[in-house]
Amino acid sequence: MRIIKFIFLAALSLLILLLGMPNVEQGRLEFRNQYAFHLAPQIKTGELPPDTVDPWDHAFEIEHTPSDEMVVTSRGANGTSPADGFDADDISTSMSNPPHKKTMTRKQRQFFATLALSLCPWLIAWIFRVRSKRMGPQIG
Repeated sequence: MRIIKFIFLAALSLLILLLGMPNVEQGRLEFRNQYAFHLAPQIKTGELPPDTVDPWDHAFEIEHTPSDEMVVTSRGANGTSPADGFDADDISTSMSNPPHKKTMTRKQRQFFATLALSLCPWLIAWIFRVRSKRMGPQIG
């Protein structure tokens, strides 16, 4: 009976891992965002010419702030941005947390949550086992 319980717990944990683990490979949008974020500082420092295009074949926008700082921006796949900032596919040298880093953070959270969930069947089985040992044999 113990071997059946062990196989059941192992299979359940493996199923949770298989269904919950994030894809370790970058998707197309994630790669393009990361590549654009890699190109923007190179344009800003002059390593690449200002007419370099982003991964969506749009020209990078170059702006000069009042403090004479250059900001290089890619408007992403849709080529537009809201008036009050950036949308989910925009890349700029002024960003502190670009979209591809947000995706990496989300994947890390998903990874650790899946690991924790895959350990839950073992924890529940252990709790039931400890409880049954504490209660002792039932005399009825």
